Formats: sequence, C-alpha cells, structure tokens
Amino acid sequence: MNLSGMEVSSLSLRETLGPVSFVSAGDVVASSFCCDSRNLRPGEVFVAVPGKSHDGHGFIEAAVSAGASAVMVERPHARINIPQCVVPDVRAAFAKICLAQQGNPQRNLTVAGVTGTNGKTTSTWLLRAILESAGRTTGLLGTIEYSNGRARSAAALTTPAPPQIAHLFADMAKQRASHCVMEISSHALDQRRCAALPLAVAAITNITRDHFDYHGDVRNYRTAKSRIADLLQPGAPLLIGVDDPGCRAVLDLLPSSTNVTTFGFTETAQTRVELTSATPRSQTLRMHLRSGTVEFISSLVGRHNALNLLTAAAMAEQLGMDLPIIADSLSAVTDIPGRMERIDLGQPFTILVDYAHTPDGITHCLATARALTRGRVILVFGAGGDRDREKRPLMAQAASSADSIIVTSDNPRSESPAKIIDEICQGFASLEHVQACIDRNIAIQKAVSMAQPGDVVVIAGRGHESIQQIGSRSISFDDRKVARRIVRELQSLRSDSDHRIPNAVPA
Repeated sequence: MNLSGMEVSSLSLRETLGPVSFVSAGDVVASSFCCDSRNLRPGEVFVAVPGKSHDGHGFIEAAVSAGASAVMVERPHARINIPQCVVPDVRAAFAKICLAQQGNPQRNLTVAGVTGTNGKTTSTWLLRAILESAGRTTGLLGTIEYSNGRARSAAALTTPAPPQIAHLFADMAKQRASHCVMEISSHALDQRRCAALPLAVAAITNITRDHFDYHGDVRNYRTAKSRIADLLQPGAPLLIGVDDPGCRAVLDLLPSSTNVTTFGFTETAQTRVELTSATPRSQTLRMHLRSGTVEFISSLVGRHNALNLLTAAAMAEQLGMDLPIIADSLSAVTDIPGRMERIDLGQPFTILVDYAHTPDGITHCLATARALTRGRVILVFGAGGDRDREKRPLMAQAASSADSIIVTSDNPRSESPAKIIDEICQGFASLEHVQACIDRNIAIQKAVSMAQPGDVVVIAGRGHESIQQIGSRSISFDDRKVARRIVRELQSLRSDSDHRIPNAVPA
C-alpha cells in the first residue's frame, strides 16, 4: 500500500531507522514522540536531541519520571529501566521519523535545495516560477512563504523544524505536487532538519560572513553549508558558485564522490552568464548552460541577480526543463518580494527595499543601486539584535559607498537599539555623511524627504518582513508599506502647496 501523504498510526523504529541498537528491548513501536521533557505526555517516546545550549541527554530521567515509554539516545543511559533506541545521530533519526509518520510523502516529490549566505530566496523563487511554467505543481519552503503548490502562508523560519517539514510535505502530496523547492539554512543543515530528504539537485550560491553567533567561525559555517551534499541522491548534481571564495573553499570539504557543477561569470565555470546590456530597469543576459545557450531580458537588475537567475536556470536544466521554457519563465518574473523591490508611486526618484543584512549583501545591493543612477545613493540600514555582533562594523564598511547613510533599528530584540547603532558606527572611517536615528519610521521618512530627482533610496535589512521585534514586543512594521505611506504624504503636501492661493498683494 502506498502511504505517501497519509499519516501512519504507529512506527517500528527498527523498520524505520534500519540498523540501530536497542537496550532492554528488541524494538520500539510508537505513535508519538517528544523532544521536550517538560511537554512530554505519558506513553510518548522521549527524543534526546543535543542542542547548542542544552543536551536532551541531560533530561532523560525527567522524561522517564514524566511517563516516557522509551527514549531515543546517542549513548545509552545506565540509570533507567525503559527501552532505549540508540542511534548514531538523534537529529537525523528524528527527521526520518517525522517523515515516516506522515507516510514518507517525500518519495513522490522531486526536491531541489538551495543554501548560501545570500541569494537563496531569489533563486528558489525563480526556480519555482520555471517549474510552474512547465506545468509542474511545485511546493516552496523558504524565508518568505511556505506553499503546498496551491495555497501559501507566511514563513516562520527559512527552513522549518522536522515535524513541520513533514506536515508541509504531506500537504504537498495531498495537492498532488510533483516538485518542492527549498531554501536550506546553515542552521537546518547543522541540526539535520532535512536529513531524510533526498535532493534531486542542490546549489550553494555563496558563503560570506553571517551567523557567527551560532557557528562560531568561518570554518564551522562553511562546514555546515557543505553538508547539503549529504542530502543528495546518488549521482545528483551540486551546483557551486565559483565566483565566490567561500564556495571555492567548500570544494575541499566535499566528499570526492560529489557530482559538482560550477557556475558563475568566470570563463572556466561549467555553466556561466554574461551581461550583454543593462538599463536602470532591466538587463540582457546570455547564459551558457550545459545543453545550449539562451539569451533573454530580465527585470531583476545587478550582477548578484544575474547569478541568482543562472542558479535557477542551471538547476531547472538539471531537472529536465527545456531552454525556451527556462528563458521565457525568467523573463516573466518582474520582482521578488523584499528583494530590490521597487516602491513606485510616480515619485521622481527610485526607492528599493531589500533584505540585505550582511556585509556582502549590502555591498551587492549598493553596487546595483549605483548602477541605476547618476544621482545620489541614500541608504537606510541597521543590524539585528542578539546576532553576530562582529559583523556590525563590517556592515558599516560595506555601507560606506553610499552618499548619505542613516543608521537605524532593524530587529533589536533584547539589545539596546542605541548600542547596536553605536557598534555599527564604529566601522565608519568618517561620520561626515552618516546620521543615527533609532526610530526606523523616522529614518525612512528622512531618507525619502531628502531624495532629489534621480536619486536612489535603499532601505535595507528587513525586506519582506512585516513584524519588528523590539524587546518583548512584536510590532507591525513593513518597510514597503512605510515607504509608500511616506511618499503619499509628501506628494499630498506638495500638491497642497502647489494649489495654495497666494496672498493678495496691495495695490
């Protein structure tokens, strides 16, 4: 019986996980699993997940006291008398169990995964567009949204936890989706959230500085990214962006059996892209793919977007899409939510809202903005709280190419917004064209108000996000909506001023 997409009432861990060991039992059959001893219900299997701050193995006795029927561990526990399932990697085993509980819906889906510091969202969004244009019902899991191929909902995490992944995949199976495109974060790779998902194709876009608060250093971060190769089906290709030094460094971390395909601008890349012409609103690309060359015009401007378009095209080709469909589909995509998204209400200057929140992201964002104008580039940006503090001055260095800079709040979370801004500003060689403004609303208002015809205003850091985290408060705040409101207010004020009747002049 094909159980794909159908919830299974109970599982044999021996049958589900393969060659694993058991203590005080020959097998464990269960229908419910719990990773938090505080929430465990009697009869559930306690899964002792190792974490960054807490190791589930330290809560085994608490789980037994709460009524656990068995435990899943990486090392046997001597002081308990219930069955123990001993596995090499609890996280990977839990991911496999979650999918098995849903009837292994991934078996009927062709899954593509993208990781990288920047470009994941745009690349996956574009790949889905190609697949849907080719008539494939395609699910999407990413930073902006989760989709089962028909209905969409706002995303909570770039890559959700294993139980949610399993439910979302089951939902895709119910909708008869044939494909799923996923953003796979470094956290998800390190935590094995996708360990049971066989990828038909994967890509690493680039690896620059980010998430050092979690990974600790660049080697750990690159190692986490390289683990996407572990998810590939035998012989499935891994696309590597060889223009990027971080990606080139990852080549040495991959298993020798990895089927690597390189992409980029460089002549030596196996799939490459050329920019043949560009205007402020479009660029013409020539792509040299494995099965031929295509040329098309895209509304997504900038060299970084040329690489995102190439990533999607090369992955689609590996999935069997024809070149004309690839070119036509990419030409039809006009924007990606919160990724260099234009706010156009007829104002005589350009406003772009972008998710750039790393030094590399800001660098590429400003380079694209500079190419759009002969006027000034005005930048509004900040940095997230409770995240990698060492990148803050590096973000300032990247921002220094703008003509006027307003440093403001992003998502300060539990940190002082003023302190975050101060740590950013320490990275500027000069504060001559820099001002600080804690209130992001006022910061955007200042930037839009100072813009002259032909200028470009870049509002960076939050992109599509609609909630701002300030302390314990979650505030509704969408950069795009704020920018539109401010433009309308300024247009209204100017209209009122233009139509005001002048005072009478005495004879």
